[in-house]
Amino acid sequence: MAKLSFSGLKYGKSDVEIKLMVDIQNDWFEVTHTNEVSQVMNKSTGEYIQVYRNTLKFEVVS
Repeated sequence: MAKLSFSGLKYGKSDVEIKLMVDIQNDWFEVTHTNEVSQVMNKSTGEYIQVYRNTLKFEVVS
């Protein structure tokens, strides 16, 4: 099973870090960007995060 972890500083609250896990074998996800904001949405579960664009990170978890 392969999972990605997306994280960053919550848009509007620069001192709060938020995370979202995505199972790339089972979930459909979308990453969008504007000038200031990056949004990662797990379309399978309806969960999403909005972070400052320059703080978006991802890592392969497993």
